[in-house]
Amino acid sequence: MSLSTVLRVLGRTEREIHCAFRAGSRVYGTATAESDEDFVAVLGRRDAKQDLAFSPGVNVVVHGLDTFRDALAAHSVFALECLFLPPEHRLKEARPPLPFKLDRKKLAASAASRSASDFKKAGARFDEEPEASRKKLFHALRVPLFAVQIAESGAIHDYGAANPYWREIAADERLDWEHYREAYGPLRERLCERLPALASRR
Repeated sequence: MSLSTVLRVLGRTEREIHCAFRAGSRVYGTATAESDEDFVAVLGRRDAKQDLAFSPGVNVVVHGLDTFRDALAAHSVFALECLFLPPEHRLKEARPPLPFKLDRKKLAASAASRSASDFKKAGARFDEEPEASRKKLFHALRVPLFAVQIAESGAIHDYGAANPYWREIAADERLDWEHYREAYGPLRERLCERLPALASRR
């Protein structure tokens, strides 16, 4: 699937799209044959609101220029994933390029907050939605791992960095959240603790 898929789902023309990216499991390398295709589309209109669009097997996160620039300025790891993608996942390039200046303190705070939120949601919904909660747990580990890469090198070079953890989590059939909390909670905390130290770098 490509840019034409995004245009079809959104009912937009290419001229209305400022830039577009592939996202999610197809980027991380964790997709299966049943996985949906995930995309991010940034509309050329500055005042367009953030939204979600769906079609069978396709999910698109929609931003306006202002909301996406705000997400980059806030150092949202999800937005930064788009910024550093390799060419094969960049469906339409932003011209001119989207502005971004790394602030490691903002990055550390943003990543730690998102990781904590994902971990909390994983625990809260595990009994009702174990599969979705396992994915939340994976994201709680992936986000600080990506943030560490950005803090250390200014970019994400390895989008599969958290995949060994995902393979462990996905293969584990236990349905007791306490097991996952004990196994991965301390790991998540250690990953997040690396960020403040990196934040002091210039």
